[in-house]
Amino acid sequence: MGLTYPDQEGYAYAFERAELNAANRVLTALKSVKIDQPTEEGVVMGTRSYPLKRTPGNMGLGEGTMEFSDEEERQVFLDSLGDTYRETIFSVKWILKAKGKPNITYVAYGCRVLNDGADHSQGSDALGGEVTFSFMSYTRNGKVQHSGQTAPNR
Repeated sequence: MGLTYPDQEGYAYAFERAELNAANRVLTALKSVKIDQPTEEGVVMGTRSYPLKRTPGNMGLGEGTMEFSDEEERQVFLDSLGDTYRETIFSVKWILKAKGKPNITYVAYGCRVLNDGADHSQGSDALGGEVTFSFMSYTRNGKVQHSGQTAPNR
């Protein structure tokens, strides 16, 4: 049986081909979306000086950032959340695509805006900015991170 070598000449996933939907709005002027929700493990200690077992752990609220390359689209997104936009709950979904490869779909659920600070300056690039948000959970291709966890239906 011979070795199977990876395809080094195919197409890679690129954010430029992503589709992004936040709060039921299709967004196109985004440079990046970042999310992070680590698992904090616990251990079982005994009469030894080292852990005997580990626990499945817990996840707290996750945190994410959407970086807009167009200030107008950032404002339209925030306006769509209403007058008390930092209290409105929404979801963020993005799909990574690559020619000849299956899509990879992320969905962050129970999102809430935490910060939408401004950092404007003169230059050749258009004005934009970041929106930082918290989220309750996320799925990657519909899969959850821990046993017993369910994917929300919204």
